[in-house]
Amino acid sequence: MKKFYVITNRNRDRNLSVTNRIRKYLIQHGCEVEVSAEGPMEDGHYTDSSNIGPKTEGIIVIGGDGTLIAAARDVVDTRIPMLGVNQGTLGYLTDVEVDGLEHALDCLIDDRFETEDRMMLCGRVCDSDGNLLAESRALNDVVLHAAGALHLVDYEVSVNGRFLSTFRADGIVVCTPTGSTAYSMSAGGPIIEPKARMMVITPICPHTLNTRSIVLSAEDTVSVSVKDGDSVVCFDGHSPVTLQEGDIVDIRRSAKVTRIIRINPGSFLSVLSKKFRS
Repeated sequence: MKKFYVITNRNRDRNLSVTNRIRKYLIQHGCEVEVSAEGPMEDGHYTDSSNIGPKTEGIIVIGGDGTLIAAARDVVDTRIPMLGVNQGTLGYLTDVEVDGLEHALDCLIDDRFETEDRMMLCGRVCDSDGNLLAESRALNDVVLHAAGALHLVDYEVSVNGRFLSTFRADGIVVCTPTGSTAYSMSAGGPIIEPKARMMVITPICPHTLNTRSIVLSAEDTVSVSVKDGDSVVCFDGHSPVTLQEGDIVDIRRSAKVTRIIRINPGSFLSVLSKKFRS
């Protein structure tokens, strides 16, 4: 790789010390570098993909897992692989720590790395008459939760047009394998190897004694209908859409993928092991 685009979370690299260190090192080694350091913006975006040069080979994201997930939604249409530099807590996606920065940059320059294609979700929000209200993608998860004051909502869940169950709960998480270590895990869902191809449905605080997460094929379509009470649906924690009774959210595998650069083989299992010990 010889041409890079750097996306910086200014809340994590406030004085741009890591950003400037990366830029200086790459330029010294004969590379071209563009920097986007205005994020996060009010709408949750970190960059405008139209600013990324057509010959860009790699995107370096400085921040935590949340930064990389938001940036992934911004640049997914470019199909350019992304490397995360961790400036947050111990993350599952950000593969490089600051103390190993120069080694990672050398690997990028010399093409000594692997890429992983991470599955994404596509969500379509329609009203009870079938009119499209919103559509968005997610790398981690699509989450429906009660709007306003805390209260239980009845969510009717169907898979491929067949009724599955009605959950009376605070919300519903539908996640990818990448998202299985995020909100779904906090709600009791399973951890899934991130290169797998499947979806997981996890109710949030269901009012029942026996509800468990449900693991589905990536080829399935999950439909969640709000049967009682107002809700909000969010995509990777952003792009909230208010739902009324009768509105439906259809969730399926996106045709797009997020391409993640891995410098350190087995890094997911290493991070998982550290999490278990902490």
